[in-house]
Amino acid sequence: RGLVDAMEFRQVKGDGAWLSPQPVDSLGIHVSFSGDPSRRPEVLRRLPSLERALAPFCARAHWGKLAPLTFAPGRLEELYSESLQHFRSLCEEHDPEGKFRNAHVRQMLFASDAGDRKS
Repeated sequence: RGLVDAMEFRQVKGDGAWLSPQPVDSLGIHVSFSGDPSRRPEVLRRLPSLERALAPFCARAHWGKLAPLTFAPGRLEELYSESLQHFRSLCEEHDPEGKFRNAHVRQMLFASDAGDRKS
């Protein structure tokens, strides 16, 4: 069995949400990798190649998917810039103690903000 189980290409209507993966009408590329847990290290090793190939198109990954380069703090700043700052400000206003943030959210969305690195 191969590393990729299925690939899907579909049109996605853009929206104006601050952290939308598709701020404009887009082509969604969906890759389903092997569900075999023993293949996960290989998937993680190969994902950066796919992300690098898509980077010139300012590709934004779905928030619930694996995308280690896309979700790196510096890259998120590039892709979401002002929108990410608006979101962080809203979080600070309504959840200043970060009670609704788990470790994953803190690392993904707040890692560049030293004040939000607490566990």
